[in-house]
Amino acid sequence: MTRLAQTPGLTEVQSDILGAVRTFVDKEIIPNAQELEHSDTYPQEIVDRMREMGLFGLMIPEEYGGLGESLLTYALCVEELARGWMSVSGVINTHFIVAYMIRQHGTEAQKQHYLPRMATGDIRGAFSMSEPELGSDVAAIRTRATRDGDGYVINGQKMWLTNGGSSTLVAALVKTDEGADRAHKNLTTFLIEKPAGFGEVVPGITIPGKIDKMGYKGIDTTELIFDGYRASADDILGGTPGLGFGHMMDGVEVGRVNVSARACGIAIRAFELAARYAQQRKTFGKPIVDHQAISFKLAEMATKVEAAHLMMVNAARLKDSGERNDVAAGMAKYLASEYCAEVTQESFRIHGGYGYSKEYEIERLMREAPFLLIGEGTSEIQKTIISKGVLRSYRI
Repeated sequence: MTRLAQTPGLTEVQSDILGAVRTFVDKEIIPNAQELEHSDTYPQEIVDRMREMGLFGLMIPEEYGGLGESLLTYALCVEELARGWMSVSGVINTHFIVAYMIRQHGTEAQKQHYLPRMATGDIRGAFSMSEPELGSDVAAIRTRATRDGDGYVINGQKMWLTNGGSSTLVAALVKTDEGADRAHKNLTTFLIEKPAGFGEVVPGITIPGKIDKMGYKGIDTTELIFDGYRASADDILGGTPGLGFGHMMDGVEVGRVNVSARACGIAIRAFELAARYAQQRKTFGKPIVDHQAISFKLAEMATKVEAAHLMMVNAARLKDSGERNDVAAGMAKYLASEYCAEVTQESFRIHGGYGYSKEYEIERLMREAPFLLIGEGTSEIQKTIISKGVLRSYRI
């Protein structure tokens, strides 16, 4: 039988990129992930190496200095990076959502200004939609940009910015007054440049500090507070206010494919650890893998890994084709994140008491997997999207 999570139909270039990332993960990420994660240390050397490999420009068109690769290539690379350490994949996730939004919806001036520097990693992107009191109810956004002469003044509080401190470009969704009768038509995406760091990084913008989390260590998750921040009309993504909801939903579909890929990566690693441990650990005179209770667990885990990978690949390919993929991305994100949690827990059970020890990698995966159940929309939000989308074709 072939190894799990193989992807047929890849080009030679895709295979070469994926092979290079897999080698990088095996040699440079997995051996260092435990120490960096437990000390909550930003993986600067790993990030620098990813810059050298061109991973920050993976999906940015060649005309702007990137590699011009597909969402599928990016997702498969994310799967490999998450297999090594999920936080490393998180470094480039929000960066690519922002780069994708600029590529798809930005003015030519914005593309020329941002994309070449994003391709090299000189600019790092962060994605800001959520707020402390709204969760997935995007239309209830309170952060407001008020017209002031030729520009805007922004006030409010954003929440859960991955890379909020280390990023230098934030795509922030805020409320503007376009006079529309539907709330989501009064939302606008602003592109906000800032220096990396914490505190008042520019007049009117404060990044209070890192939020302490159960898992997803080594990468900064922050709030962002606007207090009289002055933005120009040129900072509006695409140049036209009131289109931010559509911009963000397009970006979120990319993000959901990304989360699916991360879930696949963690599940693959959890399976690898379980398969290895089950062949080494002996009870009643034989390796525990020879006990049917364990071999059946491995069979179920392998099937879930394969199913999640196939759905993730399908969602990525559908997005690359230009077709609508909200349902496919929702299905992939829902299934992959749920299966990831289940596979990781079964691996933890197979490890027995050793799985509870910080010396074993599965302990870290047990703290990382739950994040994927809520990141880029909970399973319940995905079910809402899926049911509405499916019923469009089955309405009586």
